[in-house]
Amino acid sequence: MTISGCAMIYAGRYLIAENMHNLTRRINGVTNIDMISIKTLTLSQQIGSHVSYIHPVIIFNESDLILCDTGYPNQAKQIDDQLKKYGFSVQDITKIIITHHDHDHTGSLSELQKLNPRMTVLTSAEEVPFIEDQTQSLRLLQAEEYNKKLSGPELVFGTHFANYLRTIPSAKVNRTVKHGDFIIEGLKVISTPGHTPGHISLFCMEEKALIAGDALAIENNRFDIANPEFTLDMEECINSIKKILDLNPKKVICYHGETIEDHVEALLNETIARYHSESRNF
Repeated sequence: MTISGCAMIYAGRYLIAENMHNLTRRINGVTNIDMISIKTLTLSQQIGSHVSYIHPVIIFNESDLILCDTGYPNQAKQIDDQLKKYGFSVQDITKIIITHHDHDHTGSLSELQKLNPRMTVLTSAEEVPFIEDQTQSLRLLQAEEYNKKLSGPELVFGTHFANYLRTIPSAKVNRTVKHGDFIIEGLKVISTPGHTPGHISLFCMEEKALIAGDALAIENNRFDIANPEFTLDMEECINSIKKILDLNPKKVICYHGETIEDHVEALLNETIARYHSESRNF
């Protein structure tokens, strides 16, 4: 057999293998997608006498670096330091996804936009008025109502917290997304209302990894609802957890508590059952 004949055979085998690989990816719903990597950042914030740790997430491929949520105010430097661990900087961010408008998720958004005005900010349409300060934050409205029931030191703390929420800088949103949209190929928006009306999560289809935002939290190595006493719609929140369960994720990354990769299905079912039981006893 000639050298050119051998080359044609090997080329044919390569094309068959590549077509089979692409077919498999199409069956799994991830056609022609660059390999996506997911990394969890860790930011720290002193709150009173304790330190709060939160976990924004970066998702990147050959053409995009996406940051999901932006921490408390004045954390842009911490974000940049965390990005440098993976060979990036704030200047490399192409998109920011905001899961919802709470202060610990949007706090450094305005600062990051000033540092890198080329990035595109995305969130759900329901969250835009609060992020852009067109409408008073639901969390601030909730805090003001809650403070009416307080007195003494608790009222002092509650008033301080409400005043703090008023200082959160507004920011411009460039684009809205809805359930089922793709941020990039293979990274799907999942509507997960409850914590706030327009809360969204992200699902990486190749890794079957769910970036939950505050749709879930992790405490004592199990899932929980993030600040259940301040969740705006508990029934919607439980329905969102059921929606997450239906995705059959292999990994869930939470903004509060980081990551669970083992027994995900069982832990999600346990969380749903626990809150159903509590609601029946309420």
